[in-house]
Amino acid sequence: MKIMEQCSFVFMVVMLCLLITGTLYGADKDYIEHTVTSGETLWGIASKEIADPFLWPKIWKENPDIKNPDLIYPSEKVRIPLYLIQREEVPKPAETESPVIVPASKAEVKPVKASEGMSQNVVAPAEREYLVDRGTLISSGYIAESITSTGQVIGAPTERDNLAMGDHAFIHTKGPVAKGQKFYVFRSSGKVRHPVTGDPMGYMLDVVGVAEVVGEESGQTMVRINESYNEVEVGDLLNDYVEMEQPFLTGEPGLPAVNGFIVAAKKNRSTNAQMSIVYIDKGAKDGIAVGDIVGMLSKNTYEIPNGVVQVISMKEKTATAIIRESRREVSPGDLIVPVR
Repeated sequence: MKIMEQCSFVFMVVMLCLLITGTLYGADKDYIEHTVTSGETLWGIASKEIADPFLWPKIWKENPDIKNPDLIYPSEKVRIPLYLIQREEVPKPAETESPVIVPASKAEVKPVKASEGMSQNVVAPAEREYLVDRGTLISSGYIAESITSTGQVIGAPTERDNLAMGDHAFIHTKGPVAKGQKFYVFRSSGKVRHPVTGDPMGYMLDVVGVAEVVGEESGQTMVRINESYNEVEVGDLLNDYVEMEQPFLTGEPGLPAVNGFIVAAKKNRSTNAQMSIVYIDKGAKDGIAVGDIVGMLSKNTYEIPNGVVQVISMKEKTATAIIRESRREVSPGDLIVPVR
């Protein structure tokens, strides 16, 4: 009888271990499902669900039914692996760890009296917030009067046409390059004409990634895709990399007295919502500055106020802006007006 009881106990222990092992093994293969809403992108979904928009290629790779990451539709289900979500649950560092050193140009120095001694001369970091995150700033794109480049993506070791962060590609450049040299990868999404006057305004340029030269292979210069904001495609163009300075939010943004139009939107979308990127027909020559806020009026039978946009970068005659508030859809041809 005791032998039977011992065998039963051993059997139960073995089954319990198998159950636990199976559960742990399957955890990384579990998903949550995100239902796509109007205007959403994989970039936005990654930002919302896993707090890191740069991981959108990993979500794309887990959804083989999505052939083109630019084409996702309302009500479509997107699977997000739990391991991507769990990797964000990192404990905050203890307050006893080494302090962050703030550059003097970004710190607020509190004056002290000589009698208070040097120990009282404290340098405190200024509480400032960026206007937009770095990825949004780089990938927002702009309208250029002409298209110029320093090179082109000509292929990939894997012979794939669509590439993402971490992939390698072959490039051809107009001049010599060095290992470690970086390039913006971009493409044009077409010519832009003013939606009201019909006048040509230039070309819509979309920055899709950042590539770094890692060496040579098969007689070709090879780069690694360090950052991707959309899929990088064979045929995409290159421009020299220059670090973009992220603008800070200011307590009192400029409210320029300008009247104009929204002339286009990122990815040529006809309808846009809050946090979408749009382009306006006013720029530096019109007194526009980064951080300025202008109002919007919907183009309908009546001119209906429809929120505000904020300028995040600019050219001489145009500016790139982000929709900060909208009460209804925003479309090219809508008016921009001074904030009232």
